[in-house]
Amino acid sequence: MELTDPKNTKQETGFFESGGYKLAYAKRDNGKGRALLMLHGFMDSSQTFLFQEEFLSEYFDLYRFDYRGHGDSEWLREGFYHFMLPLVDTRSFITQFLPEKFHILGHSMGGGLGSRIAGLYPDRVESLVALEGFSSIPDPEKERRRFRSWLDSWEISLAGKDRKRQKSFRSVAEAAARLAPMYPRLPEDRLLKITETLTKPSEDGFMWKSDPSYKNGPPVFISPQFTRHLWESISCPVLVIYGKKTHLALDDSKEVFSHIKDLTYTEIEDAGHNMHHDRPEAVVGLLREFYQTNLK
Repeated sequence: MELTDPKNTKQETGFFESGGYKLAYAKRDNGKGRALLMLHGFMDSSQTFLFQEEFLSEYFDLYRFDYRGHGDSEWLREGFYHFMLPLVDTRSFITQFLPEKFHILGHSMGGGLGSRIAGLYPDRVESLVALEGFSSIPDPEKERRRFRSWLDSWEISLAGKDRKRQKSFRSVAEAAARLAPMYPRLPEDRLLKITETLTKPSEDGFMWKSDPSYKNGPPVFISPQFTRHLWESISCPVLVIYGKKTHLALDDSKEVFSHIKDLTYTEIEDAGHNMHHDRPEAVVGLLREFYQTNLK
């Protein structure tokens, strides 16, 4: 479906196929001739940059989609979710929709995806902005315990088995109240807007869009050594933003960011992991400075 708004901006929404799954996407053609791929985070949706979209439209044509198990995309029918799946979905989306050269903006898991895509295809990615999404080298003993826990519970957690019933809410406002502890800095109107992007109507009210099976996690992640090689392969300018009050602070940020050549790193005061929701104006200010310096 394609719509044209009064500003002659063409907005297209629909579904595309990736690995046999129908995934929801949206494209906003602002006539800029410069493409931005926007990658959302874990249990989020592609509308995650709703408070930055108007600003981003000043510079880019916007491309976004929901990974399988997220937003309006199909849930996994069998097997378990793994980081490879959103990576495959991102590659499918790039192949079907993106021009040869493009830019990336990602949050959390989307930031991690973006940094790997930029390392895999350095000749195609012209800039990368990651709102968190990095990790330190994990402790082997902690990983052993996590993997053992996954093995002990994998059978009951497989998608395709009897699912735990999704939590239903009588209204979006009730769902927002459930979400509020995760967003302690958000005013009510902003929290409601975010909740609307994360819920859908159900038989008895509203439910979360994302598949709860995703929370079981993968058995293993992409190896830290290979990830660091991908970071070292990035050739474009990179902006990394962290919230000073994030709950996902790095154990060794110096080691992590030593692998990225053209890096600008900054932190936002009074912001958590979702700094683009907590402090949207601050994020826009940093993006504006970065793009004015680095866009061709």
